[in-house]
Amino acid sequence: MVKLKRRDFIGLAIAGSTIAGLAIFLGNKPKSSLLQVTKNRTLYEYFAIVYGNPEIGYKAIDNDGQILFDGKCSDGSGTCGIYEALEYVESKYGYGKIDIFGNFYPVNSPSISSNVEIEGNATIYVNSNSLPFILSLQLRNIRVLWYKTIGIINNLLTKRNIFSLNPYVLFTNTYESLLLCNGKQTIGEPSSFTISAWVNGMQNPYGGYILSYGSLERGIVWTLQNTQNSIIFSGSSGKVSSIAPQSTPFHIGITWNNGYTQLYINGKMVSSAEIQIEYKSPAYIWINNFPIQSQQGGLNLSSWFSYIENIQLYNSVLSESQISQLASSPLQDPVDQSIILWALYRYIMYLGDLITGKGFQRIGSLFYNGPI
Repeated sequence: MVKLKRRDFIGLAIAGSTIAGLAIFLGNKPKSSLLQVTKNRTLYEYFAIVYGNPEIGYKAIDNDGQILFDGKCSDGSGTCGIYEALEYVESKYGYGKIDIFGNFYPVNSPSISSNVEIEGNATIYVNSNSLPFILSLQLRNIRVLWYKTIGIINNLLTKRNIFSLNPYVLFTNTYESLLLCNGKQTIGEPSSFTISAWVNGMQNPYGGYILSYGSLERGIVWTLQNTQNSIIFSGSSGKVSSIAPQSTPFHIGITWNNGYTQLYINGKMVSSAEIQIEYKSPAYIWINNFPIQSQQGGLNLSSWFSYIENIQLYNSVLSESQISQLASSPLQDPVDQSIILWALYRYIMYLGDLITGKGFQRIGSLFYNGPI
């Protein structure tokens, strides 16, 4: 049996050994028993190892050195061998530990309920297809990043673990330091921008705020609303509007370029107008309610809750084809490097805070998701 102690793992990391070197190390390691029998229980140091990267492929081996998986991330379960190792340990022992090393790019989310812990020196790069599986695991000291570096998501993920289901992220506290800020403003003062958001909620005559930029003390910079059976985007003067969709969820896109504004619904351009925007400070992004008129001025419920998700703001004007791509799925990644805010939300109701007047202040463990 191959026995690789934690000290060996650390030594490999410090020495800067490659995955190929790890494979040689494992092959040459003297075999010895993993079992230590005590009066009351049996202790296992580890049960399986998974290692690799996209260049050399991935291997999973059990504690006897037998190969459980050998291939690419897309082979087998589509989890780079992690699922295969978990399935082996869970079926044979019912609990235990797996060590993983390298860079993993899983592409699927097979279902497994496991008492097996996973640790090691590894980074897992997830996408929307693989995230549910990774979130179901008991990971210890494993870095989890988004599979693309676009936007700012990986910068935050290197500082704290904020992934959650449906589909992406969770802040478990409401610290002011978690606000997205550029000085005292959240997105600055771009001369052109694009807004993309998926909306599940009905119109509200008391405001129907979907997404807004401003503050309670200084007022509205711009706001996007579903009210009076219309989708309306307005600034300090002027507005663009269209009849609200009758079914939800639906996608809204807004482009603004030094005043010229276009409104897109479900990927189609439906209206345009000249809108002037007067930037103010402080200003914050508000999602599903800007309580400047009413504490319950967000969207009305389409079922028992309303939500706005996958909000993307760019400091450029996207093309019609790019907006159509964003409207193709609520799970669509950003389509341009000019993104300045990517807020992957769900299930946030009447977001806002009358005391501080700052957006994002009520995000907490009560909600399934939070901002990036």
